[in-house]
Amino acid sequence: MTSFIQETLAKIPGVDPRVMQRSQFFSGMNDGPASTAARLAGLVQEAHAKDDSPIYTSNFGQPIPDPAHCLNIGGIPYQGDALMLEKQQAFDRSKILERIVHPCGSSAFGYFQITNDVSHLTKAAFLQPGKKTPAYTRFSTVTYGREFPDSARNPRGFATKFYTEEGNYDLVGLNFPVFFVRDPMMGPDNIRSQQRNPKNFLIDYNAWFDFLANVPESQHAGLMLLSDHATPVGWRFMSGYGVHTFRWVNKEGKSVFIKYHWRSKQGVKQFTEDEAVKMCGEDPDYAKRDLWEHIEKGGDARWTMLVQVMTPEEAKSVSFDPFDPTKIWPRSQFPMKEVGELILNRNPEDYHRDVEQAAFSPGSLVPGIEASPDPLLQWRMFFYRDAQYHRLGSTNIHQIPVNCPFMANYHNKLPTTTGTPGFVPEAAETPMQVGDNILGSPSEYDQVRELYKRVLSNGERERLHRNTAKLLKLADAIVQKNYLVQLYAVDPQYAIEIFDLLPSHSPLPTGKDYTIQEIAEGSKNAHMAGKNPQFVSNKAEGRRFMGMPVGY
Repeated sequence: MTSFIQETLAKIPGVDPRVMQRSQFFSGMNDGPASTAARLAGLVQEAHAKDDSPIYTSNFGQPIPDPAHCLNIGGIPYQGDALMLEKQQAFDRSKILERIVHPCGSSAFGYFQITNDVSHLTKAAFLQPGKKTPAYTRFSTVTYGREFPDSARNPRGFATKFYTEEGNYDLVGLNFPVFFVRDPMMGPDNIRSQQRNPKNFLIDYNAWFDFLANVPESQHAGLMLLSDHATPVGWRFMSGYGVHTFRWVNKEGKSVFIKYHWRSKQGVKQFTEDEAVKMCGEDPDYAKRDLWEHIEKGGDARWTMLVQVMTPEEAKSVSFDPFDPTKIWPRSQFPMKEVGELILNRNPEDYHRDVEQAAFSPGSLVPGIEASPDPLLQWRMFFYRDAQYHRLGSTNIHQIPVNCPFMANYHNKLPTTTGTPGFVPEAAETPMQVGDNILGSPSEYDQVRELYKRVLSNGERERLHRNTAKLLKLADAIVQKNYLVQLYAVDPQYAIEIFDLLPSHSPLPTGKDYTIQEIAEGSKNAHMAGKNPQFVSNKAEGRRFMGMPVGY
């Protein structure tokens, strides 16, 4: 009876004669990227989606007769054995290029639900009252390799893709509210300083601290890197930040500047240095395993999205550059406003397809969300997409299910009568005048000093000192001295505490090749380390923001 039905249906024009490949979903033989993405996001429930065929086959459907023997001539493998060749060729190509940054990570699918009305601030469709949007989040460490322990000391990536009706929106951030640099020219230098030495492939603490010693604006992120903040207990117990300043535009064309925050509803937990080192040895995949197993058991992970809001008028008068990613916005001046909740409750089906090939870019924006004059953001909007095109070997990365804009309305429109696509004028960016100089405030240290002296507890400060000394002792003396100069500029006690913890290895009375007095003297010009005066804003000439002079 079944064969009769299939033969009958095959003769009816317009009826798909294919059998459903229910046990080979990895091959994607039934669904295009949009259908697969809808299943991954939980919008479509299928009765069966497991790779559990009762027969081993090649990638192209041919049954494999035997698992342990290839065709041979007198015991010598025969090069005409197509099944053996395909198996080996597939194995040889089973890994793609590793990400230059954020190579080690894992992901989950879920949704984003609006909990507070922000429609007066932005026209973005997915941020309107009552909206629920499919979402995907990838967590990661930043600088070391794909298989490096995920509990090690490192910043963490927190990247979320919203599958909105106006296209995909990528919010690509960190578990730090600040970054190490503000000028894109220094971006590769920062990452390389925390990667392995190209000569011997060892972790290079000379490079770590030499970079921090010569980039004054990096001290805020540098302090966080050496604190417990850089060793969170897995992905679930850390908060996230958009880092950059973005621009929200409402339906009337009025705009505000905003900063994103993700607050973990699981709470925040952090390993001490000793606990993190122990976990790296016991379970190098702890963060990945924790999220996966929690969701597999029916749990979910949740974060509240909050934003800080600054009007253009307020941006003219603040004492810091609001577009500097090395600075925060004080919450006392710009309080947090709740927007919605991110719920992650579905694991990926295929790590290679759904995690390794996931591609994010800060340039994936939707109407109502625009870039600010943040120079690093402007550059990331280019190079993230460029890096993904290179890594995945194609500009067709939107055809990979996890990257597919499967909820976009514009792909569902009826054909035009003329055959020529139309445009959406209301999606155009709102004009904005920018200044000719958006360099930061003269002080690189005020916010770091506030973090060190007021925000950190006594115990957190003590662990910061020990963590720093433990790694700084592995750097050369000149690097130690220059880094301590930066810390002295933040707060003298910060430098002194670490100076006292460093081991003795010099005939000088201090036991070191430098004195605290030399460090104190050097701190007077610490803010000019690594800087060319020709390219530093002249205080006498004033600063300009959005075309108007702004005084320091």
